[in-house]
Amino acid sequence: MQLVGAFACSHAGFLITHYDQASSDKRDHVYQGFATMRERVARARPDALIVVATDHGRVYSLNHQPQFVIGVGPRARGIGDAGLPACEVAIHQPIAQALLEGCIEQGIDLAYAEDVAIDHSFVTPLKLATPDLDIPIVPIVQNCRMPPMPTLKRSHAVGHMIGQVIRTAGLAGRVVVVGTGGLSHWVGDERRRSFLRQPAGTRFAREAEYPLVLPATGSINEVFDQQFLAVLSRGDAEEFVGEWSNQRLEETAGNGAQEIRNWLLTAGVADDAPAEVLAYAGVPEWHTGAAVAAFDLGSEEQA
Repeated sequence: MQLVGAFACSHAGFLITHYDQASSDKRDHVYQGFATMRERVARARPDALIVVATDHGRVYSLNHQPQFVIGVGPRARGIGDAGLPACEVAIHQPIAQALLEGCIEQGIDLAYAEDVAIDHSFVTPLKLATPDLDIPIVPIVQNCRMPPMPTLKRSHAVGHMIGQVIRTAGLAGRVVVVGTGGLSHWVGDERRRSFLRQPAGTRFAREAEYPLVLPATGSINEVFDQQFLAVLSRGDAEEFVGEWSNQRLEETAGNGAQEIRNWLLTAGVADDAPAEVLAYAGVPEWHTGAAVAAFDLGSEEQA
């Protein structure tokens, strides 16, 4: 396989459903970032998009919480959550199968799904970057929601190993990797966030007692967001994951910021190539620091 592009972006459904509620300058700036991403993806002519995203408990509930799972069935069903319509997108099965088998050989014991469902963490960026949903995907879900989660260091290391599989798999195909989530945001009230931090094995029967409640606007730590983007721009993800714990990340940038592990995984796939920030704006109406970035693959990327 040939890696011909690597991107990272935010995925809040509010980017679409609350389009008119954001200030026009911030909204247009972020949408221009997605437009640039869309143009570059089209120019790369990928056979598949490997999309690394999150599940928000609507596909993988607490009766089964995988840390990493790849979809290998023929199609992925967008479940129509977060105000987005239900949809379907094709899965590139040969590439998905090659990644699954190659990762297992590399020591990444991915779970896999043959009946594949995806939530807004996939659908939002796909609708903004590939509006016709006409490029097959390989969906990879990483646990960014329910402690215990992979460490940030593990997420980055898994990305490096996936990158190695892509570069060495004996399969023809051009792939673009897209990591989605974050940046800073706090999801739910403190009562719910405290419940989610309780020990594994104690939450399954009680989650309905702690419903997700979102205010009209969300809190954002723009200082953290800018610092994190600067880290990736320098190609310093390795340093970041060595200094930051899951706990420190949540305290600084919110439980929703745990999704930056999808950015870190993508940075690993791109072999820590420097990232170009295509757009960033803290948008309280979208409940997130919204960003789009492209990793500079240099000579590795072929037109």
